[in-house]
Amino acid sequence: MMHLRFMSCKADPDVWMRSAKKDDGSEYWEYVLLYCNDALVISHRAEDVLRNKIDRCFPLKLGSIGPPPKIYLRNEVSKVTMDNGGECWAFSSGQYVQSTVANVEGYLKEREKKLPAESPAPMA
Repeated sequence: MMHLRFMSCKADPDVWMRSAKKDDGSEYWEYVLLYCNDALVISHRAEDVLRNKIDRCFPLKLGSIGPPPKIYLRNEVSKVTMDNGGECWAFSSGQYVQSTVANVEGYLKEREKKLPAESPAPMA
């Protein structure tokens, strides 16, 4: 990714970023989220970045480039309008947490156990 002028984020090495310019000349940051074989590009030129930059170095599966996903790494993805009118992308882990709890409940059920109905705190 560095040869495409993206730098890895210190807080999360799976997030790559680089400065870019919109057609009107204003500057912004492009982001590429990479995890194993999943890639999500946040850019005004997302399809171009995928098809003409990333795909040349890391071949992408045919038909894998499309509109923004509803789910990425089991998290819900949505575009949000902020109070100041600006737009941003948001991730919600609600679906991930629900499926994780369902997996734990299934595991416990197989062993004839279950989660407690109430808990005074997240941990005893």
